[in-house]
Amino acid sequence: MNIVLVGGGHAHLKCLLDIRKNKFPFPDQNILLISPNQYQYYSGMFSGYTEGLYSEDEIRIDLKDMAEKAGVTFTEDIVTEVSVCDKTLMTKAGASIPFSVVSFDTGSYIEGPSSFEEYMVQIKPNYLFADMLKVYRDVDFPVVVGGGASGVEIALAITAWRKKNGYPTNVKLITSSKLLPSSSSKTSKVIKEIAVWKGLTVIEDDSVEEMNESHVITQNGRSLPHSQVLWLTGPSSPDIFKRSTLPCDQNGFLLTEKTLQAKGLPFIFGAGDCITLESFPDLPKNGVYAVRQAELLWKNITSYLNGEVCSTFTPQRQFLSLLSTGNKEALLQYGRFTIHSKLAWKLKNKIDTDYMQKYI
Repeated sequence: MNIVLVGGGHAHLKCLLDIRKNKFPFPDQNILLISPNQYQYYSGMFSGYTEGLYSEDEIRIDLKDMAEKAGVTFTEDIVTEVSVCDKTLMTKAGASIPFSVVSFDTGSYIEGPSSFEEYMVQIKPNYLFADMLKVYRDVDFPVVVGGGASGVEIALAITAWRKKNGYPTNVKLITSSKLLPSSSSKTSKVIKEIAVWKGLTVIEDDSVEEMNESHVITQNGRSLPHSQVLWLTGPSSPDIFKRSTLPCDQNGFLLTEKTLQAKGLPFIFGAGDCITLESFPDLPKNGVYAVRQAELLWKNITSYLNGEVCSTFTPQRQFLSLLSTGNKEALLQYGRFTIHSKLAWKLKNKIDTDYMQKYI
């Protein structure tokens, strides 16, 4: 039988390291990793890449190479459906793959309104990111939609790149709320001041009402020229869970226990942005929790196969947040403490590059 890892996110990268480090204790099981691309791009360095601080090789991990070093079979394909009764995965290429245990770490998606699709640039799945941003950062009229961390970071990175390379700093960021809405009102105010100071036009409390090939029309009546729109709003769930009638939350994310096992289906595991923990339904979908879950996932898969009790995941109440603002500066947040400086960027850079070094 097969243990199948679907997707190359943080948790499955850690699984590959754990498998490589420790001799695999189940000789009757093959391990497979299925991902739509040979490379996994690290979102923590997206803004730095956009600004020109990192090369493409510095922000991506070779999944095929990692899998081979761990004795895991890598397949470049997309899982389209899960048959719970037969314990079988169906793929886009037409393969039917039996499993004893399957784990999902596919990340989330970003979906804009379908009526705007032909005018939007999307960077998820994240292997699309590098090529898309290289083209988008020098367009005539860049417009970014989304005031969360990713929208703010990318908009500021494009602004910094344009300023350094002699392009007009005419980037516009539209958000339906305040910037960084999940942070404190003080932090939202601080990041707006930083963004405006760096030359980014911020449009808060407004949303895209209409879009045509040349202009964005907002709900409040603004008409903004655009050269396609970079849509970076909140996360959407992969279709596979709804299509396969797996246990999901109201938004279609895989619903799991604290052990990272799907509710009522102990042979199905999940981690990262594609899941919702039933005990913590409002937990933000970010890399901090995904990395923490990574420490637990392979241990629990092994425990399940051994008939042992699985450990539980409890998210920390506070965590360090580092948001790049361009020109090797960053906003650091921890609890109520907030500071914007070059030192904060140096810390972010060290954390990110140290993380990548583990997977080379």
